[in-house]
Amino acid sequence: MTLLITLWVLFFVSHSLLAANSVKAIAERWMGKCYRFYRLGFNLLSIIFLAGIFYLLFFRQQANYIFLSSAWSKAVAVLLLLTGGIISVLAFRSYDLQEFTGIKQLVEKIHRPSILVVTGLNAYVRNPLYFGLILFVLGFFLWQPTQMNLVSLLIIYAYIYIGVKLEERKLLEEFGEEYRLYQSRVRMLIPFLF
Repeated sequence: MTLLITLWVLFFVSHSLLAANSVKAIAERWMGKCYRFYRLGFNLLSIIFLAGIFYLLFFRQQANYIFLSSAWSKAVAVLLLLTGGIISVLAFRSYDLQEFTGIKQLVEKIHRPSILVVTGLNAYVRNPLYFGLILFVLGFFLWQPTQMNLVSLLIIYAYIYIGVKLEERKLLEEFGEEYRLYQSRVRMLIPFLF
């Protein structure tokens, strides 16, 4: 359990730190022309941490169940897993996946300004990827309600809230009043609620 918590914390701290504009500015000065590899490296580091976490959750987890799953909890779990997965896939369609992964930065020499996406799922919730993740993680926990999965759920939910606050601060810096108006119209994490 300690290793799992450590990997989650390392993943989230490195993710937040490396995504910070101040850290990216330092990296850009230090790396020079190689900075175009930054986003790709950022994603590869994230994949390494997540691979370790998934290994622990899927192959090294002890069956310390908090409660026994029923047919109803399994049905709800499947519904949440599917809904969260579909929302995440639909949310990704609003973004440039080549830019998200870091591939575009490798081939393009000119950095183009970002565009605030307020259509698609972003018209209902400001962070649809996180909303999909909230549903998916809850579904995974209900499917296999173990202590490790509960700890993972709590850590992920805490990070989502912190990560959204950090991300929104960056978006306010980048888009200013345009983002402030968007915030006033659209909920942060859960459509129509929160």
